[in-house]
Amino acid sequence: MNYLLGTWKCESTVRGMKRPNTTTYSTTMDGRWILAHDVAPPFDPYRTRAIQTDSWTTYNPLNHLWVTTFVDDFGNYGINTSPGWKGSSMTSTILVANDGTTGHDTLTKLSDTQTKDVAMSSDASGRANPTVTTTCNKQ
Repeated sequence: MNYLLGTWKCESTVRGMKRPNTTTYSTTMDGRWILAHDVAPPFDPYRTRAIQTDSWTTYNPLNHLWVTTFVDDFGNYGINTSPGWKGSSMTSTILVANDGTTGHDTLTKLSDTQTKDVAMSSDASGRANPTVTTTCNKQ
């Protein structure tokens, strides 16, 4: 996961619209966690101000899972887990979300400087949310 360290410029497709964001990865807490700090500007009528999200990822050797905890300045939070990399992809499962969202997120390493992420989820009633696809390039 060290290839992620540094700053990435990303573009997400959300509700059919393009949204830019910048994610900076660093290690924290004596190198045991990877911190991802993401900033995205307002981009549509649903999001009229910038959003900042921080997520922390670590490996749990007791249950052999990668664990990610995240919070944002809109009050959202969640916990995802993943068994790890299978080839060039890592799929995470949403375990906890403040709004009852369930789903999966697949990060694919295209190269040391490019990733693609596809997030598919459903709301608390089981209705599918729009798929969010994000492509990032390391700066």
